[in-house]
Amino acid sequence: MKALSQEEIQNICNLYKTYGNLRDVSKISLRSIGSVHKYLSLYSLIKKQNIVKEICTNDERLMGVYVGLWMGDGTQYKDRHRYTIKICSNKEDVNLNNFIQNVILKIFNKTTNLLKESKTKRAHIKFNSRFIYDFIQNYVVYETGRKTYTVKLRKRVGCYSTPFLEGCLLGLTLSDGYLKDNFAFGVTSSRLAKNVYDILNKFGYNSRHSIQRREKYRWKNLYVVSLNKEQSNRLRIFLDKVIYDLSFQCSFQELKYGPAVI
Repeated sequence: MKALSQEEIQNICNLYKTYGNLRDVSKISLRSIGSVHKYLSLYSLIKKQNIVKEICTNDERLMGVYVGLWMGDGTQYKDRHRYTIKICSNKEDVNLNNFIQNVILKIFNKTTNLLKESKTKRAHIKFNSRFIYDFIQNYVVYETGRKTYTVKLRKRVGCYSTPFLEGCLLGLTLSDGYLKDNFAFGVTSSRLAKNVYDILNKFGYNSRHSIQRREKYRWKNLYVVSLNKEQSNRLRIFLDKVIYDLSFQCSFQELKYGPAVI
């Protein structure tokens, strides 16, 4: 096999950093998977495949975080024999991206790729695993092809442990929530909004539930759960404690919005 030029090797490395998948790089570069693997291995870019067969922790709080993040910003699909999971993000949210990747690593011992779009702020954390693909089905239900509008917890909120719900609330607030002066959680799934409403009420918050009707714009209605300023501040302190209990050394503010500017 003829050796590739340095320019071709660099192109393969750049493609892998962008797509994080050998098949995609092989297809775009018009090189065999074996050739792509060889050069990525030489430059220590290829990661050893770590097949997940079981969870690595019994920490229900940690699992709740993953479930909340997935319901808010996650998606997954099967392509032939490959099971792909993505958590959508913003490439500028360095702390949050590291946090999400660490959560996945702690639960599943699964390494992930952070893939960044070149001309936008969008990014996503991407990985492949049949076990993790199936794992979420234990906690979540949604209509096929309509996840955003129908996703919710599989069981009633009261069926889950307190640590799980703490983590789930954190994951949902980090993904689809807003928490500065006031808390607001707005989604197009009425069932997911009801989950958040019930979780907040379980933890002693007097949340409000409203609907932003948007049919005239041909958009789906937005179901919003909110708290007043005093209770929003309480929630921020509560979520800081949840993060601390997970052994992460940062605040909710730092995760969601980045370090404070002095």
